[in-house]
Amino acid sequence: MQVSDQQTQQLLMTATLKNGQLEFYTSDQYDEYMIPPNYTIAQQHQLACKVGIPNPYKEGETVNICPCCKQQIQKTQIDLQRDEMAFSFLGSGYPLYFNFIKCCLMIVGVLFLTSGQYQLVSNLTSNDCEDLVVQVQHQYKEVQKQDSWKEQVHNYCLNDWIARSSLANKRFQSILTQLPHYFNFSSVIFILVIIFFFRKSQLIIDNDCDIKENTPSDYTLIVKDIPKDCKQQQLKEFFEKKFEVEVMEIDYIFYANTLKELELELEEIVKLQKIALEKNDNDQLLNLNEQKKQKQNQITAEALRIQSDFELFSGTAFLSLKYEDHKQIILKSSNYRTKQVISNIFFGCIIQEAKSLELNDTFIKVDQAPEPGDVIWDNIVHNDNRRFWVRLLGFTFSQIVIALFLITLLELAKIQAQDASNVPATLVDVETDQGVVQVSLPSQQKSKNMGSMIAALLTTFINSFVVGRLSNFLVGFESYETYSLYTVSLASKLSLMLFVNSAIIAFLASTIYTRNLFGPGGLIYTETYFFMTNAIIPPIVTLVDPNRIVKSLKIWWIKKFNKAVTQKELNSLYEHSEHMIELKYADIMKTLFITFFYTPLTPAGYITSFVGLALYYGAEKYVICNRMTVKHTPSVQLSILMTEMMEYLPIIYAAGYLIFNYQITGSTSYWAIASILISFLSSVLPMQYFVESCFKQEEQDETTSYNEAKVNFSTTYSLQNPVNKYNQEEQVIKSQIKSKSQSQL
Repeated sequence: MQVSDQQTQQLLMTATLKNGQLEFYTSDQYDEYMIPPNYTIAQQHQLACKVGIPNPYKEGETVNICPCCKQQIQKTQIDLQRDEMAFSFLGSGYPLYFNFIKCCLMIVGVLFLTSGQYQLVSNLTSNDCEDLVVQVQHQYKEVQKQDSWKEQVHNYCLNDWIARSSLANKRFQSILTQLPHYFNFSSVIFILVIIFFFRKSQLIIDNDCDIKENTPSDYTLIVKDIPKDCKQQQLKEFFEKKFEVEVMEIDYIFYANTLKELELELEEIVKLQKIALEKNDNDQLLNLNEQKKQKQNQITAEALRIQSDFELFSGTAFLSLKYEDHKQIILKSSNYRTKQVISNIFFGCIIQEAKSLELNDTFIKVDQAPEPGDVIWDNIVHNDNRRFWVRLLGFTFSQIVIALFLITLLELAKIQAQDASNVPATLVDVETDQGVVQVSLPSQQKSKNMGSMIAALLTTFINSFVVGRLSNFLVGFESYETYSLYTVSLASKLSLMLFVNSAIIAFLASTIYTRNLFGPGGLIYTETYFFMTNAIIPPIVTLVDPNRIVKSLKIWWIKKFNKAVTQKELNSLYEHSEHMIELKYADIMKTLFITFFYTPLTPAGYITSFVGLALYYGAEKYVICNRMTVKHTPSVQLSILMTEMMEYLPIIYAAGYLIFNYQITGSTSYWAIASILISFLSSVLPMQYFVESCFKQEEQDETTSYNEAKVNFSTTYSLQNPVNKYNQEEQVIKSQIKSKSQSQL
């Protein structure tokens, strides 16, 4: 889409490569609080935020840049037929994500071939749910003890496809229930082997992405606990003299609370402008316009003041070096002083220990810097001690809220299970070898399972819309300094909550409250309907994107009734929905956990889960290529955590097989116990360390210098730093910033 309107062109940024240096031309006329907004600019912002490969800069060529997000407007769209490495320009996070889904498909497929297909075929070819006489003979002694018809009904299974495909259909045939013990044990071994080699593939992808793409973090260290009286030049001289390296850029991070307060005041003025505009109050508009200009000037002055007031310096800085091996020299020369590793189980992520250096009789910490787009600037200003206590408080609060939430869901599941179990029953005489026995048998009416359908739909709705938002709110208290750590914590908590909500609560409700596993409205119906809805609803929601529809309706409303909005608000409405990779990871892990836990009971879940994951993979790849924006690039840490959580899959599978086999057939599988022990041993061993030791990746430092590589950086620490937002001279590192003039157009 070419920009032809001269006024619109004046509002855009442009970049031109001249003699190997990028010259950025900014517009003095662009104002994110402009009313009325420019719709063409908003459309250009939509293109700039869309996922695509930035075009390399060519000597003398002028490229349009979005003044809002500072990204190229014209990008190369990714072909759906390309493999996951096509997303390497986003870092290793997205290639690892798509490779993760492929591995999940492989695991479910292998599990079905090694164990699931025998279970499903043997279930379907048995007839324990067809012959009521056989069921009565086996349950006669228990029937004698029962006082309630409702409890008697749950001892029998219906002759429908759900019951016939479940373990209940062969519960009286000991030979058929004994053979799967060996198949399940071999399946667990296969899964552990697949996960081991999957770790290897993740290492290779991460290394390939690092070699393929140059990013600011390849050259940058994060330095913490810097004394407030240490200026940038002093810090630069310290590193250059001590390690004989060349420092290219130092970006200090300041506390900017006063700046945020002024921005909120500016937004209040803009709100009043909207009201005055709708009322056609021109005098008030002129007054508010003047107030807005004064406030914007005040914000610019405050941003400059903050950068000169070292009492507001947070003690943290990003140090960019000329070559990557310079960074490695500093890291290898530094020492560990204190171990700050906190249990992954306790906090949901690892706080990495930082190496220390002595500077002016004090110690500073140095570590590998995160990517600029990965930094949470509001949190990174805090020191590690404060972050620890804030995280501890947030963790405690989140556990209390999660406990209350789960108790509420358990009570809801209890009501649903009891309602689903109130089925019509008929008292009949059945002639057996022990004589005529009077029992209560379930009615064959289909309406009895409506409660299970509602429970499955309600559970899927809660998992899709409620749990994610609740987890997001809770993790926000834990004050993580990067989005990678934030997503690691969110994904782990969310996966656990979704599994407990969808699997454990339903299991407890059916075994404790109603004691109904395979009877009418029992657990097999609830989980079968859940497998079906979970295979269809997430891909449909991904493709439909309700947030996109809401934005389109808002834009229509604004155009239809000529509503007053700012350029910033209109840009946000035109912007594609943000892809939340942590929520997607959690949704996939929830599907895997539930599949592995319940497929020993209902093997048809293998097929529905495999189809659902395949559809999900296709839907995800399509929307990311065509209708999504990626604001934060996840690191390899997120993929490693998800792989660590995959180690629990064999334990869950063996435990589910052991529990349901005992609940329905009354037998215990020692092979399942052995599977649990082996899987547990694998989960506690440092498997990632073993894989990295066995399959060492060759380290290749970047031979390209920082100045040469920065031409193709999609962003920088200086661009992302919120204090630099109002300082035009700091917007691009060592690039010439000019104002547009009419002649340049």
